[in-house]
Amino acid sequence: MSIRPIPILMYHAVETTERSDKYKHFYVTAKELQRQIKELKARGYQAISLDQLVAGLAGGPLPAKPVVLTFDDGYQNVLTNVHPTLSEANWPYAIYLVSERLGGRNEWVEAEGYDATPLLTEDEIRELAQSPLVTLGAHTATHPKLDQLSLDTARSEIFRSKQQLEETFQRPMQHFCYPYGHFNNSVVALVREAGYLTATTTQHGRVQESGEDLLRLPRVSIYHVPAFSLTYGPGALNFRWRVESRKDKRELG
Repeated sequence: MSIRPIPILMYHAVETTERSDKYKHFYVTAKELQRQIKELKARGYQAISLDQLVAGLAGGPLPAKPVVLTFDDGYQNVLTNVHPTLSEANWPYAIYLVSERLGGRNEWVEAEGYDATPLLTEDEIRELAQSPLVTLGAHTATHPKLDQLSLDTARSEIFRSKQQLEETFQRPMQHFCYPYGHFNNSVVALVREAGYLTATTTQHGRVQESGEDLLRLPRVSIYHVPAFSLTYGPGALNFRWRVESRKDKRELG
């Protein structure tokens, strides 16, 4: 059965209340997420896991309008503001974890003038991982820009995070996410060597039914848009446009 291109939605934090404007690309509110799930369901979408995506691209069954939900960095508010909503919807999702920052904060944003946000603890991740809806993935050991590291250092970040997360949570880590969306051919080769099945980028686009490189998967960034915004238009319409748009901004060459 022919399917439409598949959006992988990229979320970060999901906050209880709005933050100042400079944080708008780092989060959505819990109410926004709830409205977005209702919108997706109303438009006929069905969430699938990353494993289901891999199987479907290999010829397995997929719903008519699949969507994949991913949450970068592993913020503590995934437990309070994401899991209840997606559990109620019975929708799977993936969390990409920074293995040496569990229980800490996303301190990598402080150098750019942002306040750090708490990350999930090991126990909280174990609680979430009890759900069959939750996929755990790796997001390196310390969240560096991999394409700016030596190959040996990049290799260590990629391999170390996989090993640490597998030892801590006693499950295979088969899915990876490039911090900041930074990668190059050498980094992709290391991710392949480490044995990951998929790797997600920040390049805007939707996954094609065939010919897709599973280690360079595009995503659609979802971020905070107020109900009425002069910049982005009405929040609900902006979300709908982002999900439904066929625009592909990847560098495919």
